[in-house]
Amino acid sequence: MGRTAALLILPVAVAWVTLGGLASPLRAEPNASEPDASEPDAPSPAEAPSGFGPEDYVRVVLEAPGPTPFHEIRYEVVRRGPAAAAMHRRELPGHGESLHGMALLTRDEEAALRALIDRAGALTLPDAPALPAQPGAEGLQWRVELSLDGRTHRFRVRDPINQPDRRYWALVGGVRDVVRRHAGEQPFRNVFFDPGHLGWVNLVSVPAARVWVDGFDTRLETPLYGYELRAGAHEVRLVSLDGAWDRTYTIRVEPGGTTHLAVDLR
Repeated sequence: MGRTAALLILPVAVAWVTLGGLASPLRAEPNASEPDASEPDAPSPAEAPSGFGPEDYVRVVLEAPGPTPFHEIRYEVVRRGPAAAAMHRRELPGHGESLHGMALLTRDEEAALRALIDRAGALTLPDAPALPAQPGAEGLQWRVELSLDGRTHRFRVRDPINQPDRRYWALVGGVRDVVRRHAGEQPFRNVFFDPGHLGWVNLVSVPAARVWVDGFDTRLETPLYGYELRAGAHEVRLVSLDGAWDRTYTIRVEPGGTTHLAVDLR
């Protein structure tokens, strides 16, 4: 007996909805997950904010001799795996271990720092020219080291805040501020004083000024944060970097507290 092929015919269903008494076919809505041809394409990786490559770094180093007990102070941003890390190191003479702090930057923060470095033309900056000698105000010596996109470069700059070429201060101050903001301060602890007898002072002035405390030239400049002092009254003298303004203030430091002094010297 032969086999009979059965043909099964299924009815095709058409859905209708009634709108305002009129019947109309229900049309399929576009899939929300499918891209709309009218929308612009997502930016290519080349258009995304650029930052540091796998081996890139920027480092600014305050060299000895300096106004602090540290042999060297380093502020650096270096690529570590998938992210860039800000690192703050302070090394004491004769000690293998340093005070240090580290924190990661977001991609946007990393890109902003790279843009600052590029604007300064850091890979082509030469050693900064010597400034006219000012007795008692020699300025601080910084060493800058970079490795970006396979190119390395280093130079030195003394007293960058007063250099006529403002790119030096934009670079040194910019890298320092980014690292401090993320990795934090690393204050020196004077072990000869009980911590309960110490406090700190933050000094901000317009214009920037050299700082004397109790007649001692700290060789530091404003803005100055977290400067450690013994609790009690102190005399702070601020001399604008151009020598035009010289002001003296009396402050009081409380044990374990921070005193803030913000002044306009003009």
